[in-house]
Amino acid sequence: MLKRIVTALSAALAGLFPAARAVASPGEAPAYSAAFEKAFAPGFTATTRSGNKRERVPFKTIEAGTLKLPSGRISAADPFIALSDAKPFAQSVPNGAFPVRLAVGSFPSGGARVAFARVDFSAAPIARWSLAVPEGQDIASLKDDEIFGYGVDAGTGAFFDPVASKAAASLLDANPDAWEDWQTRGEENGPKVIGPYSFLLDLDLGEANAVMFHSGWGDGFYASWFGYDADGNVAALVTDFQTIDWDTADW
Repeated sequence: MLKRIVTALSAALAGLFPAARAVASPGEAPAYSAAFEKAFAPGFTATTRSGNKRERVPFKTIEAGTLKLPSGRISAADPFIALSDAKPFAQSVPNGAFPVRLAVGSFPSGGARVAFARVDFSAAPIARWSLAVPEGQDIASLKDDEIFGYGVDAGTGAFFDPVASKAAASLLDANPDAWEDWQTRGEENGPKVIGPYSFLLDLDLGEANAVMFHSGWGDGFYASWFGYDADGNVAALVTDFQTIDWDTADW
């Protein structure tokens, strides 16, 4: 059941966390970061391994919505926990409207799962990926086995501008149960666009919006990564929902 949790819990979940898989050094992208792009390519398939069991997972790309970023800042969080108070990432981005895409794996044993959610700020090729750092945090504070990310307790992730956060705070102050309508609409739309039991909602909030989607296998702690072009300009943002052990899968 999706639900809105108290602000104190969102603050506790918004910091650092042990990495699910080792990274070379704090802030450096994982060895499988090529999957951040390949998973969105037509016909992409991964084969997972679990002991002697192998599972072929075909992928599809879902156009989730157009994200409006009037302030040139972006946040990522569980919207049912932290939409109204999540800190944006320290990295600024272009202001404007940008496509949000989902790389969805169809697991024979587990249905359709969002593996990666991505915002593209330009069409430039990605030269490198780097950990997205929340405003006020310092990447130098991370140990080798730690990442910044956000906690999910309602099976949902989202991208949004801080302008949307302020609008959501005002809305929830006026109507604390407004999230129930979001839940109903997202649960109705998700199966139509993604697959059974999915969640997807493009929610207008003042001059901005929040694009919401279900988070991989559900609750957890998930990192986001900025992609930069060869000139050092920010070109994309990806959240990795850790649906596959990419280090052992064939892809």
